[in-house]
Amino acid sequence: MTEARSARFTALVGETEHAIEVRALGEDRWRITIDGRERVVDSRQTGQGTFSLLIEHAAAEVSVSNRGDEFQVVVGGVSHRLRLLDERALRRRDRSVAGDEVREIRAAMPGKVVAVLVEAGAKVERGQGLVVLEAMKMENEIASPRTGTVAEVCVRPGQAVEAGELLVRLE
Repeated sequence: MTEARSARFTALVGETEHAIEVRALGEDRWRITIDGRERVVDSRQTGQGTFSLLIEHAAAEVSVSNRGDEFQVVVGGVSHRLRLLDERALRRRDRSVAGDEVREIRAAMPGKVVAVLVEAGAKVERGQGLVVLEAMKMENEIASPRTGTVAEVCVRPGQAVEAGELLVRLE
């Protein structure tokens, strides 16, 4: 039996950064570490974007929606907004702040391509959806980080992708 790999992210909540590590344990169980605090989470999807979570014997109903790397999470009627960046996205963000333009859009985590929303040659705007990726039982629309033209679409619907795999190249 192969051991599941961890996915590491940085969650940006306002100006505060949190280190997150997620490891699938199987059977809808996850080991989640946030800023060094580890929890085992049992999850069950109860609807489109809604989940029932059991965290150390405490139950919570959670609703999640996203556009690209920006998420809105509602827990107990309280809404939380955050950006979820993997290590590469964090480096891209840092380069973007320094003036570099992102030309390659890569998968933030392993998953399956559900839909490709653009084709080579298409003009895209910043924030426009490029690819829909299913990961951890959630569909995530991967948005264009900038205005540009699609140079190449590197995936197709139904294709499995690994974290960091090239999805779309912009020019």
